[in-house]
Amino acid sequence: MTLVFPLAIPLLAAAFVLVFREQRKAVQAALIMGAIELVAIGNAVWRVHAGNVLQAGRYLRADGLTSFFLLNLGLIFALVLTYSVGYLRHIPKGRFSSPRWFYALVFLFLFTMIGVYLSANLGMLWIMVEATTLASALLVGFYNTEGAVEAGWKYLIVCTVGIAFALFGTIAFYLAAVRGGMDANTALDWAALVAVAPKLGQAPELLKLGFVFIAVGYGTKVGFVPMHSWLPDAHAESPSPVSALLSAVLLNCAMYALLRFDAITTRAIGEGFSHTLLLIFGALSIIVAGLLMVVQGDFKRLLAYSSIEHMGIVAIGIGLGGALGTYGALLHAFNHSIAKSLLFFSAGGIRERFGTLYMERISGMARSLPWTSSALVVGSLAILGMPPFGLFVSEFMILTEAFSRSRYAVAVVVLVGLSVVFGAMLHHVQRMLGGNADNLPPRRPLVTELAVMGACTVCLVLLGVHLPEGFADLLRGAVAVLQS
Repeated sequence: MTLVFPLAIPLLAAAFVLVFREQRKAVQAALIMGAIELVAIGNAVWRVHAGNVLQAGRYLRADGLTSFFLLNLGLIFALVLTYSVGYLRHIPKGRFSSPRWFYALVFLFLFTMIGVYLSANLGMLWIMVEATTLASALLVGFYNTEGAVEAGWKYLIVCTVGIAFALFGTIAFYLAAVRGGMDANTALDWAALVAVAPKLGQAPELLKLGFVFIAVGYGTKVGFVPMHSWLPDAHAESPSPVSALLSAVLLNCAMYALLRFDAITTRAIGEGFSHTLLLIFGALSIIVAGLLMVVQGDFKRLLAYSSIEHMGIVAIGIGLGGALGTYGALLHAFNHSIAKSLLFFSAGGIRERFGTLYMERISGMARSLPWTSSALVVGSLAILGMPPFGLFVSEFMILTEAFSRSRYAVAVVVLVGLSVVFGAMLHHVQRMLGGNADNLPPRRPLVTELAVMGACTVCLVLLGVHLPEGFADLLRGAVAVLQS
């Protein structure tokens, strides 16, 4: 039941919230159900942290890697739920644009993402990753404007086509397992595949073909270049809390699926093939996204390309391998989630104050939005990997692994990409902060906004200065799952 409750509660919450047509009651119901869900997630993380691998039948399983990503999901969900209380005050009324529909769709989205993390079967993993697309498409088009609807359809079509490639890759892994002598009933069970991975090496070409499809398929959902076209539009048109979920959690879900297949591949045929492919996708994503950040006009599109760049850094860490590379990659994914959430929360305040997110129309933020400007500066410094924030630590680990393995070309790509991103982000942010402010009075942020921005800042500094022992244990447990 430890694994069933985190899946069942979001479904019940989605139905429960829709009962209330009054906005205040719908928000209260969502907060209550969200708190119950966070307790269920925390219980699952704690049980795994205590040294247990939890299994519920053939299809649900949680190990150290699961608990690490569940912790990330729970933290971001708590922040988004709190921030949305104030954000939803000004949403325009429409067919689905209401708090009860918003929270119902968010809980359905949450159900699918938890399903990804708890999947013991690679077939179920594919189903749940596809379900995340279906559950979040209406959230992308939530405002029901022409741009939002177009972004929702583009997101749905591109990601569905990409996930079709992942299905072909899953089938290839299944065939390799059957040829290796595995029973057909367990040929998609992740734990069973890892246990007999050397036998899968009897069909190396099939595994290589399968991993190419997996990398392209799930890489589309991660936002790897050149399969990234859905991501900037989806981020730009979504409500800010949804953008935070997409960037901070959804991309990690797809990366999690990729990690599961990489663990099987490296045990079966060695790390050379899969890790080289990840290094290529990572390098492309860093360079292309960094260059495109220079010419962006919309603030949320700028943040979207930043997400692509950081997923490239995570891919570089995994592709380098080793304890330090993998450790740094997982830590980077966690740090990126918090920093990017802070920036999207800032974007919500900017849009409410200026009525736009086109950066050339925004000036004088430091005077008219002092608290939001502070959050923007903190988030920008963190996402650029400046000390004392957590991303500095994770990027330093990944670069250290690159130099220790004499992968100097990889290190140069990362450093050049970081330099380009630094210049682009600094240029855009300083232009918004400076300049003349209009005559409107400064906007005072709500208590909920201050709470989530403060929580993000504390987490980023804490993870940059000293990793709490419990968190470090979770991180080491996740690395052990991938490398044991």
